Amino acid sequence: MRKIIFVILCIFFLFSFVPLFGNTSITGPYGYFTMPITSTPSRGTIHINSGYIFDPGNIYISLNTSVLKNWELSAGKEILTGEDGEIGATPFIFGTKYLFYQKGGFRAAAGLQVELLGDAANVDGTPVSLYGVISESAGKIGYVNIGLGYTLGIDVGYAINFFVGLQKAVIGEKLFVIGEFTNYSVRQGLGLPWSEERGIFNGGVVLELTDFLKFKFIAYDLLDHFLTVGLGGELKIKAF
Repeated sequence: MRKIIFVILCIFFLFSFVPLFGNTSITGPYGYFTMPITSTPSRGTIHINSGYIFDPGNIYISLNTSVLKNWELSAGKEILTGEDGEIGATPFIFGTKYLFYQKGGFRAAAGLQVELLGDAANVDGTPVSLYGVISESAGKIGYVNIGLGYTLGIDVGYAINFFVGLQKAVIGEKLFVIGEFTNYSVRQGLGLPWSEERGIFNGGVVLELTDFLKFKFIAYDLLDHFLTVGLGGELKIKAF
């Protein structure tokens, strides 16, 4: 069944794509559902992203902004609501990203993410993740975002983080389907149920009601032995 779902999604993504589109990810950076992309928010805007993940029952909130052109600041937090619902069990995540090159359909950006952990997370060290991401216009496939990262400050058992994501518009430029693959957990500590898993495929849809309001439905880890879903929304504010 998992292979059938994967094949269907791959076929679906091979048709025409719209120009690069971004959301605020769970952890804050402008991106898809969990992974960052090359784009940054427009200068002076604040994107506020929040939602609920049904298993194990988490609320997340994240935001990002850009005070200088192509330079992004971001923050995110996942709050547990179940038995391990202490707020310190998941980190406060802060990040920054800079789009340093763009020519034609090609873009390149670099960023970092810091996870401030409380004692309840039971993690020794402060994770600092460095990453680079590129996107390329690939004809009918559209934009493909591919990135590599490395986590410092903690022994996570592996050296390299990898992620790739695609997006397709299915109704004009209002309803989008997004798919992403990563080989790492969203962050250290408790929260989403793949804390010890690698090889994660997430897929979902984003409905852009207006230029400043979006709704999201996400299915997490479609190819593993569990299926977790989440609902969320995003508000964009022109602040300065």
